Amino acid sequence: MSTATVSLIEIAAEWRTARRLYAFYSGLIREFQLEIPYCKELENPVDRAEREVLDRIQEWFDRSDRHLQVAQMRQLLQSQRFGDEELLRALLLRQIPQQPRDENLRDKLDYLLVQYFAAVAPHHPHDTEVAGTEVQQALRPVLGQVPLRDFPWTKELENIAAAVDRCSSLSELLESGLVELGRKAKRNLGDEYFRPEALIQITRFNFRLRLGFFRLMHADLHAIRNAIRQLDANGVASVDCREAGLGSEEPLATLRTLCHQWKKPFREAYRAGQSFRQLGIVRNIVTVAVKAHAANPAGASESTFAKRGADSQLEPPVAVEPATPVSLQSVNLEQTIESIAEQLFAGKQKATISTVVIGNTKELLASWEVKAFVHGADATCVSLQRAVAARCLLSDCVNSAKAGQKYPLHAALECAHSEAAAVQEQVARAKQRGDIDSAVSLAATTKRLLTLIDATEKLKQ
Repeated sequence: MSTATVSLIEIAAEWRTARRLYAFYSGLIREFQLEIPYCKELENPVDRAEREVLDRIQEWFDRSDRHLQVAQMRQLLQSQRFGDEELLRALLLRQIPQQPRDENLRDKLDYLLVQYFAAVAPHHPHDTEVAGTEVQQALRPVLGQVPLRDFPWTKELENIAAAVDRCSSLSELLESGLVELGRKAKRNLGDEYFRPEALIQITRFNFRLRLGFFRLMHADLHAIRNAIRQLDANGVASVDCREAGLGSEEPLATLRTLCHQWKKPFREAYRAGQSFRQLGIVRNIVTVAVKAHAANPAGASESTFAKRGADSQLEPPVAVEPATPVSLQSVNLEQTIESIAEQLFAGKQKATISTVVIGNTKELLASWEVKAFVHGADATCVSLQRAVAARCLLSDCVNSAKAGQKYPLHAALECAHSEAAAVQEQVARAKQRGDIDSAVSLAATTKRLLTLIDATEKLKQ
């Protein structure tokens, strides 16, 4: 192959990378209304082979990088359009050699490296050990062939990560000062932080903190949901959540909804402390409310912590122990999703075929469906979760009907039809954006749900 041919191939590859990055950078400019002019060369749809054109493009990226903050990059990378492995790799290959090597660059590498590692080597949140060799191998495309070595400061990071693993709640972690100790340890590294060998150890440490936050967040959410069920079973309709910045009579239904929203800060970073602090406060409030009701059932409804609503008996009382299956009669689709997730987390599932129990029915989940519950948070995973939950509810309803029990078969069918239609829309969207893996997973789950719907329709006849 001639030198000219090689040069043209390299230029074409450089244009592909630049256009992929530009979609993200121009998205940042629009999203945050940044005072950064758009790149004229990349706004033009025609690729040019002149070296000076590509040099101007690289200069534009360099100028833009000096203005961009990690918080802006983090927010846009969470969207459905961005955050894939290829874009993260391209961003890292741009950022790693950047100058000056200041705090802004360190924060970007801190975030991008752990995001990239999470994308190429996903772990279960109950994992506490991440091998250095695994991080070394995963980061090879961005750091190159780098030896794995220990530094004098490695042990300090190990001790901090181990202390995080011993925490039992987010409140305990946030009050411990461990997160700030980790930041201080990394700041104290100075220029050594940017050495490729050091970035392997730093990414390993950051990822362990990420897993720790995920585990503790799940523990807090589980405790809140369990407390809500107990309060609900005893006719308590609201709790005083002013300490957490919420209402003096915050409905339990609102707290259930917030439990879903509180999963989002984890995707941002372990620095998003305010949402986590609020989560810890709410856990304490509902736990105290449960204890107050248990200590004084007659007077707890008038206590500072909980108030009984006039319509509190509209829903039948339920009492569910942690990570145990719940009855179809006492749950809706969202509660079923939570029940499935709890069972998978309690069994420390990663992404293998697993069985969950809803009511009196056992349902087999495929590996991609398990992964959607324990690893995912994007639109594809949400659609999979809802479709699986609808299938579990309908399956339990059918089995109960066959046994002669009166279950809301019509309502379960309506729910299943609705979720089947929604997930089919996601299949079409996945195909449009070229995400074949998601399209295949969604289509397979849709087929399982539609097959059950057809069988149920015949049963009704």
